[in-house]
Amino acid sequence: MSCTQIAFGAIVVIFIISFIAAMLAMRRHGHDPKGIAAGHVGGAMITSGASLLWLAVALFYIFEARSVTWFGRIALLDHDVVKVIGLAVSALGLLVGIVGQITMGESFRLAFPREKTRLVTRGIFGYIRNPCALGAILLTLGTALVAPSWLALIALAANIVGYDLKIRAEETCLRQAHGAEYEAYCEKSGRYLPRF
Repeated sequence: MSCTQIAFGAIVVIFIISFIAAMLAMRRHGHDPKGIAAGHVGGAMITSGASLLWLAVALFYIFEARSVTWFGRIALLDHDVVKVIGLAVSALGLLVGIVGQITMGESFRLAFPREKTRLVTRGIFGYIRNPCALGAILLTLGTALVAPSWLALIALAANIVGYDLKIRAEETCLRQAHGAEYEAYCEKSGRYLPRF
């Protein structure tokens, strides 16, 4: 097992642990961490499938680096410098995602909450409205750089499309739930990147 596989494996394990910890924390506080689809199943299904595809690509690479070849190796990206960049992007995605989860606190859900939750606008949410999604997309991009294959690129594209559909549906629900407060929040924060 190479140093890259070990480092990437550590990032993936920390991601999985943080995700499970967030789910358990929601249950402990009596909330349903899954939330509800609220009639917007498409984005949630694409995101779930894309996340599983990403996880499969990541785990195959961690345990067998030759899996990159099995999934359609992209020789142009298969270099040590690109792998280091991929590790940095993955670590950044992990950090952004965890900070987003922690900042959301009891408002964190995988889908729309069953009950009205408070609008989180502090911390990282003061700059971007979807740090958890951004973190997941960066982690998927990092994976495509660490283990460059066509399957990894498909997982990246599917995650981008799925999260975008899911977020646009969430924005509709948040506008209905929070009205002018949410509109004002959108004016000062970016969907994925800060507004300048």
